[in-house]
Amino acid sequence: MSLAEQTFHDRIYYDLERQRAAHHDALCRALRDADPVSVELDPPWCRVTDWTWNLTPLSPAGSLLGIGGRFNIGRQLDRARGQAFPCLYIAQDEVTARAEKFGKPSIGSDHMLSAHDFALRRADAFVTFPLEGRVDLVLDLRDPKPLKKFVDIIKRFQLSPDTIKFGKAAGFPARSLITTTRELHKRLLAAPSAWRAEPSNHGIPAPNQIFGYLAKEAGFEALLYPSQQGTRLCLAIFNGNFAGSNTSSHIQVRGLPPAGATHTVLDSRNLCL
Repeated sequence: MSLAEQTFHDRIYYDLERQRAAHHDALCRALRDADPVSVELDPPWCRVTDWTWNLTPLSPAGSLLGIGGRFNIGRQLDRARGQAFPCLYIAQDEVTARAEKFGKPSIGSDHMLSAHDFALRRADAFVTFPLEGRVDLVLDLRDPKPLKKFVDIIKRFQLSPDTIKFGKAAGFPARSLITTTRELHKRLLAAPSAWRAEPSNHGIPAPNQIFGYLAKEAGFEALLYPSQQGTRLCLAIFNGNFAGSNTSSHIQVRGLPPAGATHTVLDSRNLCL
């Protein structure tokens, strides 16, 4: 990667970040206009995590490592200084949870590598925790229509003339910005290989990570979204927003946890942070 390429990405990010900061309250209000849904965590909702975290199953600490996850910003993204925040990712069943974690189905065949093979990890290096409970203040991302008011704000964002001039002089293609709910929805649910490119290569949050930050700021406890690896659903949970909410949202590990385990119940009194 050349210095000019990094500079161009930086210019785009900071152009848009200034506008997001100036419209922060309006963007949060636009998201709050979407009616929240309540999600019952009936079996087989679960969480798959590295064996490292087996004594803290509802801790989102791992999501802060590296670039972060689909809807949270990790500490490695140095352009988003001070904006890193954790997120707890769970799925509607174990197959989906493992596929989401590895970016592809877990099971390989005689002629195909499994997700564990691609991760250079053994299948027994991970642990599954069955969950139960309910989350009340959930923004449902299966339908893009409730995002219209949000898009009505960001579609007015523009790159500065200096950034456009720099890009043209360096020979970079023009950067298209999000102007419709369909475009936003597509970015939010992009395949891992698509949304991870800019965070991994340039240290800049992807649109879906920035959206997660704003949804958290708007007070939502979670985002509900369809898995990109199957037909089931996932939740991205903002633990900190369980505090002081007027809901009875709670999540707990089903069954008897390992001896010495903590972070097995998440509610307004136990944030598991």
